[in-house]
Amino acid sequence: MFLIRKTNRVALAGILFAVILSQTNPVFTKLLLKEEWTPLGMYFLALLVMAIVLALHEFMLLEAGEKWEMDRRDIKGTLLTTLTGGILAPILFLNGLRFVQASEAVLISSLSPLFIVMFAVCMLQEKFNRNMFVGAAFLLAGTVVLLWKDVFHAELSLGAPLILFSSLASALTTTLHKKYVRHRHLDSVVLVRTFLSLVVIGIIIALTEPETFQMLRNPPSIWLVLGLAIVSYILPYFLYFRALAKISTLDAGIIVASAPGIGILMAVAFLGEQVSPTQLASLGLMAFGIFFINVPLTKLRIMPSRLMEIGPLRR
Repeated sequence: MFLIRKTNRVALAGILFAVILSQTNPVFTKLLLKEEWTPLGMYFLALLVMAIVLALHEFMLLEAGEKWEMDRRDIKGTLLTTLTGGILAPILFLNGLRFVQASEAVLISSLSPLFIVMFAVCMLQEKFNRNMFVGAAFLLAGTVVLLWKDVFHAELSLGAPLILFSSLASALTTTLHKKYVRHRHLDSVVLVRTFLSLVVIGIIIALTEPETFQMLRNPPSIWLVLGLAIVSYILPYFLYFRALAKISTLDAGIIVASAPGIGILMAVAFLGEQVSPTQLASLGLMAFGIFFINVPLTKLRIMPSRLMEIGPLRR
């Protein structure tokens, strides 16, 4: 019994650490934007680092005897989730941060659990329950509190809808992954998705901003890019999903509910952003919403709460 409790504590600590690290994404992105990085440029280099790390990890697993097979259903799911999670969601998110504060991006992206539940109901035959309705109401109320002044005065920036659509694409990624991918060794699926995303983003750069490749020859602030790749993407991915297998999704969801607060604290501490009373009110509503809506979806064991945007690693 003691060992079980100790294992659970370690797993909960791992999820908390993963949440903290994932919330560094807006911070690193904002700092890189100040260094004149483009969203495509920073994401391409981050993907390159991620692909190398994941390939090394996969090689070690293959050496240990893991099998790597993908059927048609897995391939279809991988291609679809590459489009939504490896390309659309991160590019929308990074571009959205050009127009809004990191703290605002954290709050807007907190709608992701609501989108996951909606897609699960539509595509996976899940059913709404009372907790989900209450959580959805709190999340929508938090979003209205955050954005109503901008909407009322017709001053809504482009960043808000970009972050919103990014959360929508991320939620769709989780749903498509659960619907189509049945591969037992999911790290190999994530590796393929990362390589495909790298190739597609490289082609987009070559067509739209070829000067970025010149910048990549001698990249400025390389440590910030490595931080985005390792701290914001890779480490949260390994910590979160390894720990999630050892504890209940409900326990994990309670910890993930703290994510918006952690993200705002990081924006204040590292970027010097000022948090308004409106944002604090929105934060409170969002936290309650995440807490209530985080009822495990039973059919495919989906937890509505997820880490902040982690690109092709989302599942």
